[in-house]
Amino acid sequence: MTIKPKIRWRSVFALLGLVGLAIVILVDRHDFTSFWRLLGSLRWYVLLVVVVIKLCNFWVNGLYYRSILRIFSYDVKVKRLFEGALATNFVNYILPSIGLAGAGYLSQVLSPEVPRGKSVLTQIMRYALSALAVLIMMPVGFLLILISRDAGHTIVKVTIYSALGISAFAVCILIIVQQELIARRLAKKLGRLITRIHPKFKTETIQRFVDEFYKGYHAMTSHKRAMLGPFGWSIVYIIIEIIIFYLTFVAFGKFVNPGVAVMAYLFANIASIFGGVFFSTGIFELGMAGTLVALGIPFTLAFSVTAVYRVLNLLIGLPPGFYFYRKYLPSD
Repeated sequence: MTIKPKIRWRSVFALLGLVGLAIVILVDRHDFTSFWRLLGSLRWYVLLVVVVIKLCNFWVNGLYYRSILRIFSYDVKVKRLFEGALATNFVNYILPSIGLAGAGYLSQVLSPEVPRGKSVLTQIMRYALSALAVLIMMPVGFLLILISRDAGHTIVKVTIYSALGISAFAVCILIIVQQELIARRLAKKLGRLITRIHPKFKTETIQRFVDEFYKGYHAMTSHKRAMLGPFGWSIVYIIIEIIIFYLTFVAFGKFVNPGVAVMAYLFANIASIFGGVFFSTGIFELGMAGTLVALGIPFTLAFSVTAVYRVLNLLIGLPPGFYFYRKYLPSD
């Protein structure tokens, strides 16, 4: 009788996480090198403030999760959601998938109390509400630049096209989610396909996931006023991130037009949304630095601010994110 060795999935996923972290460090090694060269000219006390504010913003992310989970009648402690926010951020960074990897991992963090369908919906709504918050903040940044007469023809066109692009993207997602019958048919076909490849797989698993997903979706649509809470936390999160980015300028002793920081941050996120299918690094930085240069910021300062801001985000978010990622991995 042959005894098949048991696969230690927790160890496998932990190793994959380490490999992903190593790849991130390898890809961003030039930014890390630039970061250390720039430290001599930075104001350390400003960077310490940035670290504290960034960690507080992960807590804000946890408050978002709590507010939307309460609509589903689940009360999860903010501390656990804070840890989940860090772990999800880590997974999204090492696995470029427009945030789908993070959505899947959040369901692991919240299981078994919260069904996976509702957990994934919670994360998807975070992306959707953040996109809506970006649309609201975009006119604010554009107005600040317009008042100072720094707005050029190019930035006007890019702003309009970006707003239209995000709107179209959001409408497509909404249309797909609303087509419940089509989603259920696709789920059945997917279940049959997986069963052919893996006969032991139970198609009821996918059906249960879809059921819980749409239960959560119908709960949100029937409690529209309650959704103002999660939306409010999404706006707070975006505002805090923009403040952190602006403080990076301050760390260099530069006080630029706040509209420049707003637009650079928003365009960087827009670029990462559409480029995040294939790359988790590089697209965000390119969008941010390119916007800063387009708005009249010298290239050296634009590159320096972008590098320091991005590396700070990596140093603050990835190490604790990896720790909590391992903490919530499925047990062997």
